[in-house]
Amino acid sequence: MATTSLGIHYYIKDGHRDTVLSKLKGVIDLCAKEPEFISAIISESPERPNQFALQELWRGTRADFDAVQGIKPYRKAYLADVKQYLEKVNVKWNTPIAKWGSRLSGLNGA
Repeated sequence: MATTSLGIHYYIKDGHRDTVLSKLKGVIDLCAKEPEFISAIISESPERPNQFALQELWRGTRADFDAVQGIKPYRKAYLADVKQYLEKVNVKWNTPIAKWGSRLSGLNGA
């Protein structure tokens, strides 16, 4: 089965970092309950405190994602709500071609 990688780079307005992080964690918690969900990682850089990078892996193609996940009411509500706190967002779709294991620990839902 195909796998889709969704990379999202958030540029956050000053003073809204914690709000965006809370909302992002909330929507990822909901995504994690979906059968097509594989994983998600939220990253930040000390040099860019008002930016987050989100990497999501989903079972299926981008078309599958759009047809199944893109129409979820919780996802639409999140996107409409979080927009007000963002300067801009960059989205990249990819198809993974190789994978190695993860040894991240202590970060689940943190």
